[in-house]
Amino acid sequence: MKKKTIISLLTIPLVAVTMSGYMYFNQPTVVSAQSDVVSAANKATQGKVEYIKQTLEDGSYTVRYRDRVNLIEITEEYRDNQLHNKLIIEDGGKKITSYGRDFETGKLIGNTWTMPENLATENEKLLQISLLENAKEELKSQDWTVLETTETKSLSTAGSNEQKAVAEDDYHKEIVTIDLNTGLPTQRVIYEKDKNGKIVASSTKTEEYKSLDSMPVKIQSFGPEESIEIKEIPAPVIEDKVLEGS
Repeated sequence: MKKKTIISLLTIPLVAVTMSGYMYFNQPTVVSAQSDVVSAANKATQGKVEYIKQTLEDGSYTVRYRDRVNLIEITEEYRDNQLHNKLIIEDGGKKITSYGRDFETGKLIGNTWTMPENLATENEKLLQISLLENAKEELKSQDWTVLETTETKSLSTAGSNEQKAVAEDDYHKEIVTIDLNTGLPTQRVIYEKDKNGKIVASSTKTEEYKSLDSMPVKIQSFGPEESIEIKEIPAPVIEDKVLEGS
């Protein structure tokens, strides 16, 4: 079997999930969840404003919003629950504002610039594409079954509005949660395995999804409750190509 590579939704590094929450019965009933997951994956890419939170095992997380109507994207990276980096793309991909925390002073510093017209045009096209396109294809390419656990069993009896599905191969295990009211995926937990097929805890990441009606106003501000100086600079590009690391 060829090793499948999971494509990360975010180019920047996503809450620790313990395996103890997923205890199988000795003789589980395997029920296909393929149609439910495929349907959820298709619906996930139809939202106007998309939200993704990706959390890594160490607790660091990245939040990403994309407004596909007003062509705005905002990415925030947090470490130890403190904002470390923020990137705002607006005006249809023309205006970029980036700020981060200085490692020596701990203060937020930032820059803003206007992209060259040809690169702004490319940004405009990208902002119209769903953040979940990669996830949709990954979800649709796997074999999903309903996940029956002691927890989901009791919730099912109580009329839970969620369904969990699991897919597993030699290298990965994924658990997806679907909101039965909307048919949308709300969470995806991805476990990596070592060469012996055991879960590598440090590689676990969780992705949370939401479909919003509009971009939260507080997210669009340049800074949190601390002063920040934003400097206007020339676009960091050479021959209309984005510089590495910008």
